[in-house]
Amino acid sequence: MKNKLLFSIFFATLMVNVTFAQEGSDTTATSKKFRSGMAVYAEFGVLSNSSFKAIRNEMRAQNIKPFESLMASVVLAKRIETERFFAESRLILMNSTKFNDDENVRRGKFWGIGIGADASPKFVNSSHWNVLVPIGWDLMLYQLRVKSNQTATFAQVNQNPNAYNAVKLHAGSFNLHAGIGVDYKMNLFPKVYDKVYISSKVTYHLPIIRTDKWRGDDVKVTDLPSFKPNQLYAQIGLVFFPKTKHRMWGRMH
Repeated sequence: MKNKLLFSIFFATLMVNVTFAQEGSDTTATSKKFRSGMAVYAEFGVLSNSSFKAIRNEMRAQNIKPFESLMASVVLAKRIETERFFAESRLILMNSTKFNDDENVRRGKFWGIGIGADASPKFVNSSHWNVLVPIGWDLMLYQLRVKSNQTATFAQVNQNPNAYNAVKLHAGSFNLHAGIGVDYKMNLFPKVYDKVYISSKVTYHLPIIRTDKWRGDDVKVTDLPSFKPNQLYAQIGLVFFPKTKHRMWGRMH
C-alpha cells in the first residue's frame, strides 16, 4: 500500500513538471505561458507535538537542557506558475535550537533538512489575489545532538578523545501535506520584478514512512521516543518574480 502511494505521489509530481514544461514551450510573441520566481518563507508549528515533548522530557530526565519547544523552519522555494496552476520545489531548513555558549552544560539540539514539492490549481486568480489548495510531499532528515561545550586541557583531550565527542543521532520521515494558501500580489520594485507576492499557507503534515528508532553511527537507541512530525504549520513569506534581465535563477526557468 505504501509503495503504491509513493508511486502515485512521484507520478503526480512528474506529471505536474511535464505539464509546466509543455506550457512553457508553447509561447507566443506577446506573452509567456508561465513565469518562475523564488520564495522565502518562515514556517512555524501551530500545534503541540507529543513526540517532540516526550523527547524533551527524556532529556530533562537525563539532566540535559532540552532544545526549544517551537518547531520552526526556513523554506527556500522555486515557484513556477501559470494563470491556472502553481507548483513549488522546496528546500526546508528546520531548527529548534536556541544559541547558547554556556560552558560545561549538557544541552540538546534538534535540526532537520529536507526537500519537497507541492502544487495546486488556482481557485481564485484576480489582479490582487491567488487562492490555492497546495498538496505535496516532503522528505526530511532530522538530527538530535547532545553537546556539553566542555573545557579541557590538550593533554586531557589527547588522553581520552571520546569523552569530548558530541552525541549525534539521526532519524527520517517521508511526509504528505495539504492545506490552503493565499497570495497577495503587489507591484513592488517594478523595474526589477514583474510581481512580488506576500504568500501565506496553512498545511497539515502527516508522516507516511518514518524511522521508528533514533540511530547513531554504529548504534540504535531503544528507549528514546521516536519523532512523529504530525503538525499543522503556518507559513508566511515573500515570492519574487524578477524581470528577465534580473532573473535570479538564470537559465533554470
